[in-house]
Amino acid sequence: MKVNVTVIVGIAAGSAGMIIGAILPKPVEKYGLAVVTGSTENTPVMKEYTSKLQPLLEKAGCKRITRDYDTLFVEGRGGPMTVIVSCKGATEKEGVAFYNSPEYQKLIKLRAPYTNWQFRLVQASF
Repeated sequence: MKVNVTVIVGIAAGSAGMIIGAILPKPVEKYGLAVVTGSTENTPVMKEYTSKLQPLLEKAGCKRITRDYDTLFVEGRGGPMTVIVSCKGATEKEGVAFYNSPEYQKLIKLRAPYTNWQFRLVQASF
């Protein structure tokens, strides 16, 4: 049986690359997260809130990770809704500035009569 040296070298190089890639530390990325839990009334106002919020999130470089209206509770109190928004590279200070911005404060006034939310800003690295 004839051995193809090129194939052997290719397999060895690919294997070495996979092993080294698995061993080398990966850069840690930081995220600002908004975690919202609670209850929300089903009303057209909330659709308006969401449609106005989306451009603000995009402008800030954020995206919604999840929106679950029937979160499985295993402990604690609150409503069945959970929303998590991720902003890559954002700091807590930037999250507070977004929350306190005139644009978002208008949206709070719009949604407040229809929501009972717990709103958290979280720093994460992964």
